[in-house]
Amino acid sequence: MASNDFGLLKRVFLQSRPYRWMTAVMLVSTAVMSVLTGYLFSKLAPFLTLIGAVLKGQGPQPTPDILAASRDLTHLGLTLLLLSPLAATAAYLAWWAGQWVANRTMRDVRNRVLGHLVRLELAFHHQLTRGDLLTRLTSDLGAVLMIQQQLYGKLLKSPIEAIGLIGFATWFAWHHDGSLWMGPVLLLGMAVVVVALLPVLRKTRRRSKVARESLAANFGVLEQITAGIRVIKAMGSTERESVRYAEANLQLFNANMRLARTRAQSDAVTNATIFAIVGGTFIALGALFAHNLVDPAVAFLGLGVLARLITSVREVMRTWGDVQEQLPAVERVNALLDRPSAIVDRPDATACPTPRDAIRFERVAFRYQPAAEDVLKDLDLVIPVGRTIALVGPSGAGKTTLMDLLPRFHDVTGGRITIDGTDLRDLQLASLAQHFAIVQQDSFLFDDTIYANIAYGRPAATRAEVEQAARRAHVHDAILALEGGQGYATPVGDRGTRLSGGQRQRVAIARAFLRDAPVLLLDEPTSALDAESEHHVQAALIELMRGRTVVMIAHRLATIQHADVIYVFAGSGHPRHGAVLEQGTHGELLAADGEYASLVRKQTLKG
Repeated sequence: MASNDFGLLKRVFLQSRPYRWMTAVMLVSTAVMSVLTGYLFSKLAPFLTLIGAVLKGQGPQPTPDILAASRDLTHLGLTLLLLSPLAATAAYLAWWAGQWVANRTMRDVRNRVLGHLVRLELAFHHQLTRGDLLTRLTSDLGAVLMIQQQLYGKLLKSPIEAIGLIGFATWFAWHHDGSLWMGPVLLLGMAVVVVALLPVLRKTRRRSKVARESLAANFGVLEQITAGIRVIKAMGSTERESVRYAEANLQLFNANMRLARTRAQSDAVTNATIFAIVGGTFIALGALFAHNLVDPAVAFLGLGVLARLITSVREVMRTWGDVQEQLPAVERVNALLDRPSAIVDRPDATACPTPRDAIRFERVAFRYQPAAEDVLKDLDLVIPVGRTIALVGPSGAGKTTLMDLLPRFHDVTGGRITIDGTDLRDLQLASLAQHFAIVQQDSFLFDDTIYANIAYGRPAATRAEVEQAARRAHVHDAILALEGGQGYATPVGDRGTRLSGGQRQRVAIARAFLRDAPVLLLDEPTSALDAESEHHVQAALIELMRGRTVVMIAHRLATIQHADVIYVFAGSGHPRHGAVLEQGTHGELLAADGEYASLVRKQTLKG
């Protein structure tokens, strides 16, 4: 086995370190089971000796030996009946404790994975496909749980049992006829099985990794198809998507069958090796019996122990094959856990104060990848506290990117952004986030009730505060009028699909009202709405913007006429892409007759 596999398993094992006391319970219970098995074998020793004497032709003394054997059997039976509750308790604890450790550890791992995931910067979530991410959070974590269960269910218990049986068999042989061959022979038999299987297990590991990658790709295609079902139906491409998924499914099938062939080879090698070992043992015993070189009692005991060891080895090797198959999942989960967030608090970061003067962009540059072109270039921009700033320009000009830089969804790659002179990177992330509320073009609602979605802005809010936020967002009456009569307890469905677009936006605005942050970020919140819905949403936004610092993006220029400052960005293909071309009020920019005036004319807007 590769050293990397040892490292992965060691890491899996160390994850349960906080629960080592329960691991000790499992190991002690397993040891008790092994001792009880050895005790049973030791009490059978006189009967094995008796059988050996018969086979040697000596025969027992008819009455005394048989009567003694009968009494011993009776005593042994009574003793075993008395020990049966102990055996049951040990077996129960050995299994239950192992599963408790495995499941408790996995609870911690799941919490760590999700906690780490939500702390990773936004760029990570944009880079990783949703299908791949969901595979890591479902199938891969399920595989880690399986390894935990196998580790504490068999892999740690079986060696203890094997050592106990081999130790007892060696002791019995030495005590009975002075020979020490039993232990080395049994260990050699186990070693032969392990060595024979190692090449096959390494192949299992490689093919399992390919199969897991194929599963992630398959899941990615499936997620895209289910998420885009409206577009698929609108384009009449159901057959084309069915063919695309069938191809991904075929790749997964082929990868799984290559893995299945490897697992079948493992079983074949295991069975062939076991039959060869048992056959060789019989041949050797036949020769030893013929020359009277081995005591039959020792030989029979050795065969009994060997049979139990072979069963145990077979279970362990099958389990080990399962573990090898799941190890690539451990690597994928570890890769997620080991990826550091690119955006973290500096050691000396301070709490973010409420903005008093201005938020400033000072020669800011930003690119998403080191080798990519700058999305924003040498940007100087001022957002005075209490004023409304509008960002205008074609799609891809960097407006949303600029807005994402404010709450540090990304960090600038050049220059700096300050709040009242303090660099954002010198402020604590959690406290910085409290100063921003965001309403997007397609605001996300959780699959929960309307009340829970509004209260998400401030979970400690009272019922009265939630309803007041809904009234200010002009959505309270609409909530009470919803079909079903559940009011605020109405489930919104996945991503709010049970509500209309206007209702979703106003619920999101109510959430922003309840959050009551001093800086409001509006990313085209009305662009996807019909005229009536836009009217209601616009009224709610006017109420929300009052008394706050507002940064807004709008393609409908009628919504930004009253902004205090409008910044016009150059679009892709422009020599100054990512820079501000013009800035001023609506009237000033119209008078300048530049890029903004051109945009206004295209929308037939009269100044």
